[in-house]
Amino acid sequence: MTGTEPVGLLHVLIIYERPSAYRVVCHARSLSLERGVFLGDSVLPVDSPPGAVMAPARVVRMHRQPIGEFTELPPVWSAVVELEGPDLSWVQLEAKLRASRPSI
Repeated sequence: MTGTEPVGLLHVLIIYERPSAYRVVCHARSLSLERGVFLGDSVLPVDSPPGAVMAPARVVRMHRQPIGEFTELPPVWSAVVELEGPDLSWVQLEAKLRASRPSI
């Protein structure tokens, strides 16, 4: 990711469940007007420095009734967002998360 690429921002509103240390199911709102959040995006806390050593989470599923599943959470929409990663203890209620295309 370059410094000029827009990032998506998520605000965690509800933590529904933590089925394991590697997966979190939450309800989140997309806050950024420049970019939505996409399936497969890498997610880190918004206050983590660029190049952080922390392993990012990954968006693995987004859904909302009655619409169903989708691949992009557009700006200002909210939905159930499922994240998975090596350690998701930092995903907390009211957390602000930065979403971007995964590094290759």
